[in-house]
Amino acid sequence: MFTITTDLNHSDIGQVLKLARANYVELISKSVRPHGPTSSLCIAQVEAEVREYLRDALTGCYGLPVEAVLAKEPVTGDVIGFAIVLGGNIPTDCGINYAAVHVDHRRQGILREMLNHVKSRHTHIGLSCNVDKVPFYEALGFRITGADLVQVAMCWGLDNPGASMGVLDFGQNAEVNEAKDTFLRINGQKAQSILSKIGHIQEQRIVYVQGYVEKRQAGLSHTSAL
Repeated sequence: MFTITTDLNHSDIGQVLKLARANYVELISKSVRPHGPTSSLCIAQVEAEVREYLRDALTGCYGLPVEAVLAKEPVTGDVIGFAIVLGGNIPTDCGINYAAVHVDHRRQGILREMLNHVKSRHTHIGLSCNVDKVPFYEALGFRITGADLVQVAMCWGLDNPGASMGVLDFGQNAEVNEAKDTFLRINGQKAQSILSKIGHIQEQRIVYVQGYVEKRQAGLSHTSAL
């Protein structure tokens, strides 16, 4: 059993961040190998972004229309799932920025119920996900709208190609930049070659995702398009 709530408090933030770190491979909009050489950078990025959106949801410090939808274990109050919802340029539009469910609580309908809460208040929802997650979101009523770098863009509800969401700029985030400096210091002369190799893999993944999307939009099934 679980409960769905949008009531966010300070203690929830720590639990959500722990859940985000554990699922960083699914959450980051990059092609990354679990425990690979750039894992620390990816974890730092996901953690920083999730934390700042949660801060805004709690305090309004950035002034974005952002909300955290939480799934909690009813007895302990532990966070077992979360979704960060960014408001669109019109109130009925929104985007799912991040969403994750604890590995021990999957296949219980938690993601479905978090999204049902969002659906009840919007007529258009946009999100991007890894290719392997596409069937899950299709089962929840989402459809493919295009490629978003290494992820697949999807939406639910009314078609709205011009929908845009307010987002934060993390280009100068101190936490992310500190992780980059640490990566460069630890890896020394190997750092640039590692980043170059990762960049090449990223480019290949972008091409793969674009091909997958084209096949799906041509009518192929998920399995056939892989």
